[in-house]
Amino acid sequence: MLDKAKILVDVGCGSGQNCIAAKADLKLCLDFSSKQLNEARKRGCEDLVLADMEFMPLRSESADTLLYISSIHHLRDPSAALMEAKRVLKEGGSIMVTVWLVQPKYFFKRNIVITSYVSGRRVERFYKLYLPWELKKTMERVGFRTVFSKNYKVNSILPNNSIYLGKKVSLS
Repeated sequence: MLDKAKILVDVGCGSGQNCIAAKADLKLCLDFSSKQLNEARKRGCEDLVLADMEFMPLRSESADTLLYISSIHHLRDPSAALMEAKRVLKEGGSIMVTVWLVQPKYFFKRNIVITSYVSGRRVERFYKLYLPWELKKTMERVGFRTVFSKNYKVNSILPNNSIYLGKKVSLS
């Protein structure tokens, strides 16, 4: 779905599973959790960046490809992060985003907090659940050109995820 990039940034990389599979000359794993970056390092990711997706310490128009795999839905409002994506992405560069959709198991709520336990410690994570058309509209509103957009299901009867692939293009 994505061509090999010179510079790819896995934004909100978590434990690095997507960075490992990506094809690029330079793969940067960016996350604001040092624990997640340590896990990514254990998996073989080498170029790690501790940062927030809303304030990436990268030069303007420096990345060929940005991945936001199950990361942007942790923000109540993705606007600042998506404007930062536009700043960092080269003209003609690709952006791939996946999010969770509203689901019956969460009573079709738009915002949820899921509690889990990691190493015996209680962790609460926020999720913004998207409507089926919302991700595509959000990306286009920010100014990305849609290449591909689809809702799909993972272990569910109904679609519970959405994927978006877009390009940064100038308006002129």
